[in-house]
Amino acid sequence: MSVSYTPMLEQYREIKKNHPQEILFFRLGDFYEMFFDDAELASRELEITLTSREGGQNTRVPMCGIPYHAAEPYLSKLISKGYKIAICEQMEDPKQVKGLVRREVIKIITPGTVLSENLLPDQNNNFLAVISEDANILYLAAADISTGECLWSSFSGPDRQSSLCDQLFRLMPSELVLTGRINDFAGLESFMDNRMPNCTVTTLKIDDVSLVQLLPEKHFAKDDLPEKGGAYHTVGYLLYYLNQTVKNDLSHINRLVRYNAAEHLVLDAATLRNLEITRNMRDGSKKDTVYSVLDFTKTAMGGRLLRKWLEYPLLQAQDIIFRQDAITSLLENPLLRQSLHAALADIYDFERILTRIEVGTANARDLIALKNSLSSLPRIKKGLADISSHLLKTTGANIRIHQDVVNLIENAIVDTPPFSVREGGLIKEGYDFELDELRNIARDSKRWIQDLEMKEREATGIKSMKIGYNKVFGYYLEVTHTHAAAVPAHYIRKQTLANAERYITPELKEFETKVLGAQEKIVSIEYHLFSTVREYIKERIQEIQHTARQVAQIDVLTSLSEAAARYNYVRPVINNRREIVIRDGRHPVVERLLFKEMFVPNDTLLNHGDSEIMIITGPNMAGKSTYMRQVAVLALLAQIGSFIPAREASFCPVDRIFTRVGASDDLATGQSTFMVEMNEVAQILKHATQNSLIILDEIGRGTSTFDGMSIAKAVIEYIKTRIKAKTLFATHYHELTELAESHSGVQNYSVAVKERGNDVIFLRRIIPGGADKSYGIHVAQLAGLPKKVIERAQEILHELEQHQAINETKEATCQTAASHSEALSLFTSSLVEELAAIDVMTITPLEAINILYRLQNQAKQEAGQL
Repeated sequence: MSVSYTPMLEQYREIKKNHPQEILFFRLGDFYEMFFDDAELASRELEITLTSREGGQNTRVPMCGIPYHAAEPYLSKLISKGYKIAICEQMEDPKQVKGLVRREVIKIITPGTVLSENLLPDQNNNFLAVISEDANILYLAAADISTGECLWSSFSGPDRQSSLCDQLFRLMPSELVLTGRINDFAGLESFMDNRMPNCTVTTLKIDDVSLVQLLPEKHFAKDDLPEKGGAYHTVGYLLYYLNQTVKNDLSHINRLVRYNAAEHLVLDAATLRNLEITRNMRDGSKKDTVYSVLDFTKTAMGGRLLRKWLEYPLLQAQDIIFRQDAITSLLENPLLRQSLHAALADIYDFERILTRIEVGTANARDLIALKNSLSSLPRIKKGLADISSHLLKTTGANIRIHQDVVNLIENAIVDTPPFSVREGGLIKEGYDFELDELRNIARDSKRWIQDLEMKEREATGIKSMKIGYNKVFGYYLEVTHTHAAAVPAHYIRKQTLANAERYITPELKEFETKVLGAQEKIVSIEYHLFSTVREYIKERIQEIQHTARQVAQIDVLTSLSEAAARYNYVRPVINNRREIVIRDGRHPVVERLLFKEMFVPNDTLLNHGDSEIMIITGPNMAGKSTYMRQVAVLALLAQIGSFIPAREASFCPVDRIFTRVGASDDLATGQSTFMVEMNEVAQILKHATQNSLIILDEIGRGTSTFDGMSIAKAVIEYIKTRIKAKTLFATHYHELTELAESHSGVQNYSVAVKERGNDVIFLRRIIPGGADKSYGIHVAQLAGLPKKVIERAQEILHELEQHQAINETKEATCQTAASHSEALSLFTSSLVEELAAIDVMTITPLEAINILYRLQNQAKQEAGQL
């Protein structure tokens, strides 16, 4: 039997039908209420009380709610857990409507479409990505609606999915929308589970593709758009989803950029993770990353751009040199660098402020922040006018100061406006004549009330009479019961209290109408004026966005110059000799983490002549992995145009950096450490070119010694003979050092070790030559293993070494005996042959004696040699 619910709940259920995947925030007065399953889910996730409400026909339905004016913390909690929320507002004033108020869903908030400042990451983008596949080509379109950024890319060939995953890892979207069928969905899902576990996945189904065909042309210039087809449609799907959720004007998304791997140094997900460029491996945060060391940016926009530069390094030498020239100019002019830092520090995240202006959620405080930000631009522009750097000069020239916007906000908006835009107090005195008149009326009302109160006291003789106000009854005259007899006849009774009566007079009523009308009008006019200012800025969003991009670039270049100045970085030479030369290089992160000891610098020489592959041997904890990572990181820094920690350096840009450093079990796919390692190595051998830089650490550890050694040797030989890439290869297999003898271009290096009795000191210096020991027990001792374990390990090692020595002696003895036996056998065979050849019937006795004498001497001689 179906239940007949109250009209309000029936309205709720009807709206909920269209939003089955979202939690419906249903506005009821001052609260967002949730009912039925949504209420049970929200009460559990938000840890708020679950109550119930009369539903009709003596039924009660689950209910919970939150105050609408304090919704953001609750929204943030649900969004962070991957939920989507449909905001359903009252579209009519309940005071003006008899019966049920009309309600509509005005927006859907998802992890990828949040706009509130409190819900967004400060210096990270918040991307929403859409994926589709057509004719074995994968397409990706992504947008950060909080900043207006939008990009697309396509991936083809047998490795299209791994390339797509690498790009997803760089973008790290908070929400991924799938359209249509993805052939290897299981592989994509596995990658998401392991590398992007907090990403919300949504499926988008559109029956009529024509719905999305017109959207790209509405947002972007034709020159920016891909040809009509899979990529074009994917961009359309992205815009369609955004329009369906945000339900607002999105014209600030007006610039579409294509990501093309051929234009950048390619860093796959494994390399970005292993080198900890922008996220550490512990918790994925910025802490203790290359990004954290270089980040002296003063604006959120600059922070986001620095992250992009690190994840998308340059390939073209001239582009790198332009950035280096800019950093050099700022280093040579520390006063200008300080001035720029000071000006940038006053700039808010006006990329995101512009987005809030576009969608109509910006308040007066946002406009003041925008004004203050734009007010800093003249200082920046003036400082860069005479600078020698082409890049800085051009960037400075492209900055517009937007004085018209600054003047408008300065004249219209008060310096410290309230948070709400619908309660007045936003607009400055003198900006609007009508508003000023109404304010005068409201301001004079207090004096008028005081005068009326004095007049009525004198006329009635009631000295305790007072005039008050409340929202229910408006203005009133209050008289205690003691003076009731003195109340004039023309007073109209309004309200009876325990100790007093409240009255109103025609004069007071007329004043009330005038004052309250003025107050309502003030609020209405102020909101209208504020909206007009906001609309004026909205029409100029695109040009202000362009300025924001210039400011971000200046911020990043200033940040890199500050890092170079503070940490004594040098400018690397960009060469075309296909070599990497580093003198006294240092790891930028590790040296910052060392407090009690100095970082030991090291040299590197990699070329395609005599030093194409460096085989590095030595104990764990001695610095092999740090050294190899260091070389990769310095190459990457050089290709974003940054200065680097070294005494001097020269780099030829590489097309890709590959790292296989450490591995762990991939439990989600049932892969062991060794399988993960082999998969990574396979990808490296498949995609590396002679212009790549390869970092390999301890290949073959996860299997038996002979298997591992065989694989490691085969990998080195393959790289040397087939790929010819510059390579650093760390290994415990000392036998691999023999490759330097059989392959030109292979060089042996090891970590210097100093032994003092049973103690070992790792000098962390990379020196020519291979190591002959692993020092595993010493490393275990440094790690803090119990003394008894260390002593027993040394005993066992001594026994094993003795056992090996005995075996080697036995083997040598056996080999000697075998050689003696072989020699005796040869001698005996020779003697038998000679004796068999003598004709004893024809030789004389003297000849027989001579033969016997000669054979005896020969036998003695052979016996002595044996």
